[in-house]
Amino acid sequence: MYRVRVFVLGSFATNTYVVYDVRRREAVLIDPGDCSDELVNWVDEEGLRLRHILATHGHIDHISCVDHYRDVFGAKFAIHKADLIILNSNHIFARFLGVSYKKPEPDIVIESEGVHKFGSIELSIAHTPGHTPGSITLYIPTTATLLTGDTLFAGSVGATHYPGGSEEELFKSICKIYKLYPLDTKVLPGHGPQTTLREEYLTNIFVEQALSYYCIEESYNTDLTQ
Repeated sequence: MYRVRVFVLGSFATNTYVVYDVRRREAVLIDPGDCSDELVNWVDEEGLRLRHILATHGHIDHISCVDHYRDVFGAKFAIHKADLIILNSNHIFARFLGVSYKKPEPDIVIESEGVHKFGSIELSIAHTPGHTPGSITLYIPTTATLLTGDTLFAGSVGATHYPGGSEEELFKSICKIYKLYPLDTKVLPGHGPQTTLREEYLTNIFVEQALSYYCIEESYNTDLTQ
């Protein structure tokens, strides 16, 4: 059985998640938005072995403390191959924000979709570009939970005006999400409160736009109101 603990970190209030295997006590850190003694102490108190760090995408507010946690836990850092370019360009945003930036070198480059194993943690990865070229979502089948990064939020979707962003690709990725996952899937986004796919279908104007204009007919769940 897997559980998920969230830490809201950094000036951008990034949702940083620890997904852990209750029985085997192995864990994965997702989107480290800042360095947190609370997070490190909690992992230690829970007796977790955290050996992998994943980024849903490469923006600085989701990878800013990769090297810190990699050193603390002896973990390996994984990111999608299409966002390597984002890691290389983050220094521009760092300069604009007035913060320092050192590019974290990936230990693992994700090149394929489907189920990936990180120790005892199995996550189903889907490539969902739009916010960035290499944005991914991470699905936990046993708990019907989807970590969406900055692709889908409660009431909104990710911005596409940054370099590498594409509104068309983002909306196609929303279609893909609704094709792949059950409607009652819990959504854990990169920022803001959790939601569900059903709630976003019923209330999110951007999801409505995506499903109305960017999805091939019958390419997503049609039983959306039950």
